[in-house]
Amino acid sequence: MAWILQHANAVLVLFGAVVAGCWIYLTGAPEYLASLSRIHLAYIPLLLSLTGACILMRFVRWQYLLRRAGVRIETRPSLRIYLAALVGIATPAYAGEMIRSLLLYRKFGTPVRVATWVLLLERLLDVAALALIGALTATGQWRGVTLAAFFAAAGLVWVAALRLGPKVGVPGTAVADLRRASTAAQALGISLAAWAPAAALVTVAAASFGAAVPLAAGSSVFSSATLLGGLTLMPAGVGWTGSLAIFHLQSLGLALGQSVVVISIVRLASTGAALAAGLVFLVQELRSLRRVASEAAPVHFNEIAGQYQDQFASHIWNHLLERKIGFITASLPKPPSAGLGLDLGCGLGQQCLTMNGKGYRVIGIDASYGLARQARAAGAVVVTGDALQLPVRDAALDFVYTVGVLHHLPGRAAQQAACREIARVLKPGGLLIVHETNPRNPLFRFYMGYLFPLLKTIDTGIEWWLEPEFWGALPRLRLMNLEYFTFLPDFIPAVLLPGFRAVEQRLEGSFLKPYAVHYAAILCKTA
Repeated sequence: MAWILQHANAVLVLFGAVVAGCWIYLTGAPEYLASLSRIHLAYIPLLLSLTGACILMRFVRWQYLLRRAGVRIETRPSLRIYLAALVGIATPAYAGEMIRSLLLYRKFGTPVRVATWVLLLERLLDVAALALIGALTATGQWRGVTLAAFFAAAGLVWVAALRLGPKVGVPGTAVADLRRASTAAQALGISLAAWAPAAALVTVAAASFGAAVPLAAGSSVFSSATLLGGLTLMPAGVGWTGSLAIFHLQSLGLALGQSVVVISIVRLASTGAALAAGLVFLVQELRSLRRVASEAAPVHFNEIAGQYQDQFASHIWNHLLERKIGFITASLPKPPSAGLGLDLGCGLGQQCLTMNGKGYRVIGIDASYGLARQARAAGAVVVTGDALQLPVRDAALDFVYTVGVLHHLPGRAAQQAACREIARVLKPGGLLIVHETNPRNPLFRFYMGYLFPLLKTIDTGIEWWLEPEFWGALPRLRLMNLEYFTFLPDFIPAVLLPGFRAVEQRLEGSFLKPYAVHYAAILCKTA
């Protein structure tokens, strides 16, 4: 008995192998191998893509819940840790996924209790999402069972959020946020978006060798088998999830051999692929097991200075530059009456050079010496400096503009401090023109907050987006105007840009204008 307990995981894996062997024996090994040989290889990328989409959306949910709990971690290292913890599905009750909490503590100092609380919410949301998918696709008594499972899981989410949250150190504001129906709906929506692709695996696996399983029936098979297999607390539901799915497929009219092959493909494409990815990333994480601090913006931009220009295609850079410069110049007096201005966070100096080319007197400042060096090489007058301590005397400037900079500052207090510093260097009546990403559009906010940092290195995923309302209550700065502009995604091809610009202009003149991608706030310094 002691030996069995010591080698429990190996025993359970052996049990799963025996169960799988029994199913293959009942099918007949020759028939099983013949069915596998008929699989169209073209389906393999689709199967793996469905699993990848499930894992990606579950990671997005992880980031979303961490932020709700007051934990802000850069997206890319968080993704690596999340993938490394996938090996935990091969442990009883998925307890091995606790390694995620330990890695977050080791690398970022995130309290283990808080990360584990988020992990618990994830599991309950998984149950709720799978149960809801089952309720929508099941027939007969299964629909009632899965609906009951959904409401039970939803109730446990509520209890875990409200009762356990404060006890493990989750801030009261985060607990209050989770009380809101909108937050719960968003968390459940992300969970459904994660499990819907995985639920399609049964249908795609069947189609890969010529069998037919309707999508609704296949989703019901996947969700019910995954739920019931998970309740056994076996590693990845080994021995049970697959068996339950095979019985379910047979009840739908598939032959035993076909059912066994379908589930073999599904398990390899889901659990097998997840474990393989987890092992690769776990090895990488263990090799670099040291605490790291979240990068300050200057350090981050120094590291990507050589890649900065490549973040967007040239036609996107030019389009945005044209729009942003247009708003800046429309807000200022004509040169030379405009006086002396500062480009705060000038980056590569493109705005400085364009403004100077139009006759304005503008100097640039950037906290990244790497970007500042490139801007000077391009011909801009640029100094290195910090938005929280500008190297400019009091009331020395006629205007300041800043384009996509302030959301990189570490929190609201730093953003407010930067605004006070800008007010200090402006003359009475001087203008501040701020261009920022508009977080009002929920789709764009989701893209910028969770997907963009994975696609581009310019953002890290811990940005503090500024709502337009932020500018209405700042000391010594009076909001004069808000302008909303651009609807074009940053990945639109150059050939489509002219046509989409016409669409963009119509949207900017419609009731949808407040949901544009960007906004410009024009403020005036009071006496």
